[in-house]
Amino acid sequence: MKMAIILNIQVYLCMFFAFLQTEGTRNYKENAIIINNFLRQPGWNNINDVELIKYGNNKHELKNLIFNPVKLFNCNDCIRQAMLFLGCSYANDLDLINFSLTKFQEHCFELLVSSYTSAHNCTITLLMKMIEIVPMAECMKGALDAIDKYYIFSRNSERRRNRIILSRLLTNIQEGKTLLTTLRTSLLSIEDVLKTIAEILLSRRKELDEDKSFCQLKHLDFDSLWNLWILECNTLKFQELFIFLGDKISNFILTTIKKKYIDLGFKFDWNTNQTFLPVQLSTSYNHGMAQNLSTNFTQNTNYVNTQETIKKNDITAYPSILRINDVEIREDIRQENNNCEVNDDDSAELVYYPKGQEPFNKYL
Repeated sequence: MKMAIILNIQVYLCMFFAFLQTEGTRNYKENAIIINNFLRQPGWNNINDVELIKYGNNKHELKNLIFNPVKLFNCNDCIRQAMLFLGCSYANDLDLINFSLTKFQEHCFELLVSSYTSAHNCTITLLMKMIEIVPMAECMKGALDAIDKYYIFSRNSERRRNRIILSRLLTNIQEGKTLLTTLRTSLLSIEDVLKTIAEILLSRRKELDEDKSFCQLKHLDFDSLWNLWILECNTLKFQELFIFLGDKISNFILTTIKKKYIDLGFKFDWNTNQTFLPVQLSTSYNHGMAQNLSTNFTQNTNYVNTQETIKKNDITAYPSILRINDVEIREDIRQENNNCEVNDDDSAELVYYPKGQEPFNKYL
């Protein structure tokens, strides 16, 4: 009898510790309510570029996540799935931006053959766009971290705390701002600066490929998209392709923040630079947030139109895959751009240097 009791106790202890080691750790009621409300935000309709995510040796569809109620027993799973769906969608956006920047860099390199001045202006604009991505990366990482805060870790999942999708890439993008800023005033040649940019973009591409292993994304033909951009640029009669590409990237950054941050109800504290999940559903919050975020984003990214062409050719009036659909945000951006000073110092006297080796900062 005593032996049976001891065996039963051992069995119960084994079951207890096995429960602690599973991913099915129960969450708190308050967290379940918050996550349930979060998954009812209208912005989830914008996560339409992710077909499936891979989690827990299974594949999951978004419709099952946003339509099924969040309870204590499935709260942790819902949190992980929400992070992966949003992270995969962010990865898709970053992939498109990385593709755009790569084409941008290649175009700047081609300009070295015909015009050093144009190549310099192109590279300066490229660096500005790469710096402009940093606030978007901060929003993305803040959003994913805000979701992760509600996850209750079991003992065996502690090792996974640092394996948040896109965490390393988004951190590297933010930390890379110093290097990009330094390159703008560098003594390196234009060619060397462009080679450094190419290395940065290649590194980001490799990190993206690793994170996208969690995702099954809808296919986007980048080559066809590039041909579409060339056609659109010619139709709009842009003087420089790099100006057109810069405008595309700026529009896409703001569109992404609007659709996949603001519309998801994330709250940003400008004093602490932290992102929080909405505690409850709100219909009045997004309107004011859209205006504040677009204004602060424009102010904090040094978004300056260095060419009058951008002002004269408003491509937002034309159909495009990268478009700001929200009229109020678009008006905010235009008002901010009108208040920016245009740098006319690009007409500095040219000095002869060996082909492609002129100092990058000789125009600064």
